[in-house]
Amino acid sequence: MRSSVYSFGSSIVAGALFVASAGCVSSVRPAPSAGITAAPGALAPEVLPPSAPAPAVPPPLAPPLPSPPAGPRLAWVNPARCLTSCAFAPTPELVRVNRLGELDARGRFQLVAETQAALLALLQAARAAGHELRLESAFRSYQDQARVFADIKEPGRAARPGHSEHQLGTVADLRLPTSAAIDWLAAHAPDFGFALSYPPGKQKLTGYRPEPWHLRFVGRELAAELHGKHLILEEYFRAQPGLGESGGCADCPLPVSQAACGDATPEGSCRGTVLTWCYDGALATVDCAASEQTCGPVDGSAEHDCLPKLP
Repeated sequence: MRSSVYSFGSSIVAGALFVASAGCVSSVRPAPSAGITAAPGALAPEVLPPSAPAPAVPPPLAPPLPSPPAGPRLAWVNPARCLTSCAFAPTPELVRVNRLGELDARGRFQLVAETQAALLALLQAARAAGHELRLESAFRSYQDQARVFADIKEPGRAARPGHSEHQLGTVADLRLPTSAAIDWLAAHAPDFGFALSYPPGKQKLTGYRPEPWHLRFVGRELAAELHGKHLILEEYFRAQPGLGESGGCADCPLPVSQAACGDATPEGSCRGTVLTWCYDGALATVDCAASEQTCGPVDGSAEHDCLPKLP
């Protein structure tokens, strides 16, 4: 997740049921009402049954959950969850690409072939819209991610090895030269099957700082559904845990792949602009200053998060 990018619910409604006996007609005529005299040979006035009360208004239904993906379950990784095989690498499926997303035997980046085709189409569409996006990072092996984690000093900028989406070969970090390019990508990435894993304001949920440049290929159907319901993958997995798969991290080659919470709590605490908390049993830290925010309590509660700076 490294880049040199430009910084930013069946309810059953109990309605009244009026039942009439079908095919059963009484031979006894109802007597006239008091004070009303029936004319000779005339039928007594018909007494109508009471009107059925109006049915109750049903409560609003909760929004439907996202549909499960067609095929294998998706890898679910975060600071507490590893890949099913900690050092997983999709080596046979990888192809080499250049910064334009084009197939290139001498390209410095690698992606799963299906992801490369979708990325190329996205970058070409961006260029046609006036945005010169470039590929900055793609597949990383376990060892690559270990080096990145060691080199990046900013808290929350890089995942620990075994916890990174980059090991899937379906992730691309892009260079976004302008805020307009950032907005274009957020709006159009789902059209090409990509989801933004780490959007602004979700750091306590994802465990990482916002990364508007980090795209994960999940297919057009799921990407469009997530985008339409304003969900991210982490929310999708938490709503339906059976749709994701993770490992326990016990097979990770390096100790750095695991980090105990120590004294950190789920509510979190601040040290300057750095937010530290216990994320589902794993230590997580984010520097709020990286997204031009400050660290503090939420509405005076024990919960701490990155907050907008006061004017």
